[in-house]
Amino acid sequence: MDQTDRQSAGVAFVTGSSRGIGRGIALALAKRGFDVVIHGRSDRESAEATAKEAAEFGVRSHVLLGDVGDIAGHAAMVAEVEAALGPISCFVNNAGVGALRREDVLEAKEDSYDHCMLFNAKAGFFFTQAVAKRMAVQPAEGRFRSLVMISSVSAHTASINRGEYCVSKAAAGMVASVFAARMAEFGVSVYDVRPGVIETDMSRMALAAYQQRIDNEKLTLIPRIGQPEDVGRTVAALAAGDLPYATGQILNLDGGMSVQTL
Repeated sequence: MDQTDRQSAGVAFVTGSSRGIGRGIALALAKRGFDVVIHGRSDRESAEATAKEAAEFGVRSHVLLGDVGDIAGHAAMVAEVEAALGPISCFVNNAGVGALRREDVLEAKEDSYDHCMLFNAKAGFFFTQAVAKRMAVQPAEGRFRSLVMISSVSAHTASINRGEYCVSKAAAGMVASVFAARMAEFGVSVYDVRPGVIETDMSRMALAAYQQRIDNEKLTLIPRIGQPEDVGRTVAALAAGDLPYATGQILNLDGGMSVQTL
């Protein structure tokens, strides 16, 4: 498709989108017609490969490398995105980390707690703030605008061997709530998307155990492990405005794990 002849759905910036869940989200957004920013911390090769795949949908793509944990650098990254593609209409705060070690909550260490809180909560808060400030002063130009936090079912499901991770994801969920309350007056919808067990590099070592629990203990009602594409299709629907009368909502993409049954 000739990019000069198409109408873009908007500009989507997905942090941590060179691989994993972020990659699935970015490609789904590209499929829906969004120009996409492919972001990674330092792996340019993976980011460029994802950007090339996104461009096959006839959209523009831009590779951006940077550390989301560098709070002072957020404004510069937002400026780079706007210079390359234009105003951001969808920001997906996806970049995150796991605990440094899987330890009993009674043995958890401060370095792992700080690591999770920096990347999963603090960075998410201030990066969302940086984008939200721009959205507040820019005209919508007829486009649906959204901020999406990718938190986790761990925001409400306690894991005693990675408690610090759960606490950081609960904080990430509140980021979505406070920005939903603040950004409503500007016509910006905010969502908290909580994936369950998704097949990524971060979860790979535990997937066999999860699959066994799915098979034997009915851990999920839908009897399979989730894929990045499952999250991507949901976020793309949110970004496109397919849920126009909703904001501040939690979407549990966990195969039914959160459903209580007797």
